[in-house]
Amino acid sequence: MSLLLTFLACIGTAPEEDTGPAAPQAMLGTGEWEWEDVSDGDDIYVIQGPQGGWHLLGSVRTAGLVPGDAASLGDPNNPTTTFQVWVNGAPLAPNATYVQGLDPVLGDAAPYTHEMIGRFAILDITGDDVLDGAEVEFEVTVVDVKGVAVKDRLTLTAVPHPLNN
Repeated sequence: MSLLLTFLACIGTAPEEDTGPAAPQAMLGTGEWEWEDVSDGDDIYVIQGPQGGWHLLGSVRTAGLVPGDAASLGDPNNPTTTFQVWVNGAPLAPNATYVQGLDPVLGDAAPYTHEMIGRFAILDITGDDVLDGAEVEFEVTVVDVKGVAVKDRLTLTAVPHPLNN
């Protein structure tokens, strides 16, 4: 009898479906210290840097990639992350590549498991007024040690940061 009751109890309990690892993907964001979502059409700040140059802050979340080791810049398993910016098809971010590990995402951001927050996409411009109200294409590409590449691209509106001089 107890075997029958155990069997009947198990019938109503379906095993959890194993969906396997997440498909490789990336999501572009912003934020200086923590993740900030951005979507097509949103504003993004053009920030004056401490050495007088100009940049956008790029962040990325990934899934399905080898994340490397965020605590070790020299880890050979670290992915390469590149931020690019264009205005009217002209590139504006010639120096925005990072070879470093990705941090685990804190909290629930499924399917994304790892992230990099607040990296400079340094812009080749003379002042924030050059881009005030301009539509910019902002893209991130992450390539892991196995050669798996993911990217995300958004069209955003550049606006001067309120603390710029």
